[in-house]
Parts: sequence; C-alpha cells; structure tokens
Amino acid sequence: MGRMVELFPLEASWVVALVSGILALSMLLWLARSLPGQNIAVIAGGLLAGQAILEYFLNKYEEVEVLCPMWCYLGGAALLWLAVVLGLRAVAQFIMGPWRRGKYYGMWVIGMTAVFTAAFQFGWPLLISLNPDADPVPAGRAAIMGLMRGPATAVLLAGLSPWFIRKRPGSKARPSKLAQQPKQEAQ
Repeated sequence: MGRMVELFPLEASWVVALVSGILALSMLLWLARSLPGQNIAVIAGGLLAGQAILEYFLNKYEEVEVLCPMWCYLGGAALLWLAVVLGLRAVAQFIMGPWRRGKYYGMWVIGMTAVFTAAFQFGWPLLISLNPDADPVPAGRAAIMGLMRGPATAVLLAGLSPWFIRKRPGSKARPSKLAQQPKQEAQ
C-alpha cells in the first residue's frame, strides 16, 4: 500500500461520497431557494470540476498510489470538497452578516472561505496522522497542500461569483414626462 491509505483514506470510500453528496445536495437546495436552477447547475459543475482537477494535481504532488479507480477517487474527493467549500462559504456569510451591505462584502466572503478551506485542508492529513497505525504526515507537506487549496478555492469562487449573486427583477421605472406625447385637451 502507498501513502494513499495514510493521507486520503476517505475520499475513495462510497460512504464519504454518499454523505458528502447528501450534504452538498442539501446546500445546493438551500442556495436554490434564492437562485435559479441554471445558476445552481453552473455552481455545482464548476466547483465539482475545479475541485476534481485540483485533487488530481494534489494527488500527483503527494505521489500517492490510488488503490481504486481514479474516477472513483476524484468523484469522492470532488463531492467532499464541494460540501466543504459551500459549507465554509455559508460560515463566512454568517460571520460577515452585519457588513452585508458593505462595499467589499463579496471579496471578504471569498477570502474568508479560502482561508477556512486552506485550514481544513491543512488539518485533514494531520487529523488522519493521529491514527497510531498511519505514518505521520509532515506538517510542511500539509501546509503546502493547504496553501494550494486556499487560493484555488478563491479563484473558483471568484470565477463563479456572478452565479452566486441574486438577481431580482427591478421595479418598472416610471416613464419620463418628457417622452410622453402632449395631451389633447383642446376643445
């Protein structure tokens, strides 16, 4: 067995894929209360594809042997990170709630989500290292993975930000009096 078992034992598991899928679906349904379906589809597709590509490169960086089909591993990892990113974005929105009308609210939410995601990525291998049967993961390796995940999350969220914005139809503007034809009041 390669280091796959020590670093990423859960992403390839069907249980994690199922739980992550349920969590991600519930968060997407929560977003669907205020966003149209096509926005939800773009958000889900963009985050799933981006996280799967990132996970592929992190896997190559760690030089771990994947013991299952690569699509199974990448699918489970993408679902897990979709749920993590959407959940941490909701946490960042909650924290930034009082400043919602602020000029840089969206950038703060993206930045906080990226920092939280990087911290989660940093803690993930270190948490797995607590298993007495697993080889300890060097903190430097975990930090580099976190530093790769955080900015990638920020880029993904910034690219998808137009689809996160609630677009409400504006009220009908009153026609200008200058544009109206003169009234025929002469008798």
